[in-house]
Formats: sequence, structure tokens, C-alpha cells
Amino acid sequence: MADERYPFLKLSGNPLERGRLYGQTFRAEIEVSMVSYAAMFRDYSGVNWEEAGRRSLEFLPFIREYSPKLVEEMEGIAEGSQKDFKDILTLNSRSEIVLATQVDGCTAFGATPAVTSDGKTYLCQTWDWIRRQERSLVIIQIEQPPEPTVLMIAEAGVISGKGINSSGLGIGFNALTTGSGKPGVPVHILLRGLLDSPRLADAVQAVAVPQRSSSANFIIGSSEGEIIDIETSPDDFWVFYAEKGWISHTNHFTATFLPGLARDKGKVIIPDTFQRLGRINTLLAAHEGKIDFGHCKAFLSDHINHPDSICRHEDPRDPEGKQIASVYSTIMDLTDGVIWFSRSNPCLDGFTSFGPIR
Repeated sequence: MADERYPFLKLSGNPLERGRLYGQTFRAEIEVSMVSYAAMFRDYSGVNWEEAGRRSLEFLPFIREYSPKLVEEMEGIAEGSQKDFKDILTLNSRSEIVLATQVDGCTAFGATPAVTSDGKTYLCQTWDWIRRQERSLVIIQIEQPPEPTVLMIAEAGVISGKGINSSGLGIGFNALTTGSGKPGVPVHILLRGLLDSPRLADAVQAVAVPQRSSSANFIIGSSEGEIIDIETSPDDFWVFYAEKGWISHTNHFTATFLPGLARDKGKVIIPDTFQRLGRINTLLAAHEGKIDFGHCKAFLSDHINHPDSICRHEDPRDPEGKQIASVYSTIMDLTDGVIWFSRSNPCLDGFTSFGPIR
């Protein structure tokens, strides 16, 4: 369960202790995150780091009400990394600061035993973002009884990421945006709430109940062979079910009846979202009953409409500092409790496994 390309850390103890060890161990990677997002806030939103920190404090009361332990974890990370608490809070609120003007261009999909050849449930996605953020990525296993153990990939300093838990759930995430949000719980805090959920119904509750600050899409699978997809905006949410045995999502809203979706900015900021969704749907439909781990890798590596393909590569026509690519991809085998991560673009075939987690 080790790969020198992805630093791995196992955390246990109370939230403050877990945070301290996280911060101490990944102090250098947290610095990378801070420098990278300071540049991104400036380039995309015209916001400096100090102003971003002031904005992040607006979310703190909502995070504390949602999950006091996550505030303690962030306090521990700040202490361990010798950073100000506001710096760590800013990293965990980064989507609310930058996603009004830019969207992670991810493609996510899942396949249940109804359409896989090996009887497994798979949850997969790319993470399309700024390449330099690759140097901040870490793998963390969080043991937190009585809640499920979590195994995730995270940007250092952030308390959530894409991952699986010991209850058999896997969680993916696509960015959505309707522009500026409102005070509430940031999406990366909700993402941790999902990872901490023991059942699919609990996962829905984790995003349905709190006041949400911004928009997001969460794709959630279970080792029991079920997959759902939750689209959320600050004002409402909707849940889709993998009725065909598979389901997919990119970076625009598909529940067109949700309030406020006339402001769906993702489809304008990153219009290839439509092509990527159509392409992954075509691939999934064409391989129903045959899908296995190899197909998942092939789908993630697809280059139709290159460079703005499922496997995204930098487009030299985009301004420097705003070129996005598939920084990594993940394949979650929910049946066996194993998660695979690619280093860089999935077409390079550099997948490494972590797990199993039970």
C-alpha cells in the first residue's frame, strides 16, 4: 500500500491528533497547495490570498454546525503545518472562491454488476485541473470509529477527496457552478460528509440537510451494486439512479428543473462538458455486459475531441496558467474495496492500487 509517487499516511486518534499528524507530515505539500491556489485565485477571480482568507471565515459557522470534528481536524492541520487556521480553512473553501469563474473539467461514471462482465461495481473519474497541483496530492487513510474508515486522495491541507470507505461506499465529485454562492457549507466539507457515510441513504442526507454554499455533483456507489448521482445547487438538489446499470456525469446540470439553473455557468466556462458526457454514454452503452477494469481504463483514456477529451490534455490555445488537464484518474473497485489512481493522464497507464479497505 505504498507508492513513492503518492505519499501515503494513515491517521487515527481524535480529530485534533489526526490533523496535527496530517499537517506535520505534509507540511511541504500544504505549502504547494497554498502557493498554487494563491495564484489561481489571482488569475481566475482577481482575489489575493488575504481576501480569500477573509471570505473563508464566512463559512466557518456553517462548517462547525455541520461537523465540529472537521473544524478540529483543520485546527490540527494548521497547528501541525505551522500555518494559520485561516490558511487551512481557505484551502477547504477553495471551490467557493474560484468556481464562479472556472470549473474542474471532470468526467465521472459508474457501472454496476448488471453491466459488468466480472460482477463488480466500478466508480471512475478523471480530475481535470491545473497540472501543478499534482505536486500537492497525497493518499490518506483515516481511522475514525465509530464512523467508517476512509481511504482517499486529497490536495494537501484539504480534509476530503475522492475515495472509498470501509462500509463499501465510493465517492466521486464533479464541479458545477451557478456563479457566486451564498454562506453555507463548502462542497469539500460536504464531500467529507459523504465519505463518512455508512450507507447510500446517509450520503443523500449528508448533502440534503445542510445549507449549501455552492453547486456540486456527487456520484456515489456501493459494494452492494447500487450507484446514485446527486446534483446540488445552493437552493435545491436532485438524485439520479443508475437505472440502466450505469450512470455518468460531467460539468453541467442535467436536472434542468432545479431552481436557478438558468445561471448554469459550467456549460459556458467549459462547453466540452456536453461532448464528454455524450462520449462516455456512448462507450458505456456500447459495452453493456462486457465492462471490466480494462474497459474502465480505456474509457478514461479516450481521446475523441482531443485535447478537450475525457482524457484531457493541455490546450496550447488557452492562456498560460489556465490550461487544464487530467491530473489523475481513479478507478474504484467497490466490490473488493480497492482504489486505483493514475499518475498524470490515464492514457499513460500508470495506475497504482491502494487497499483493500474493509
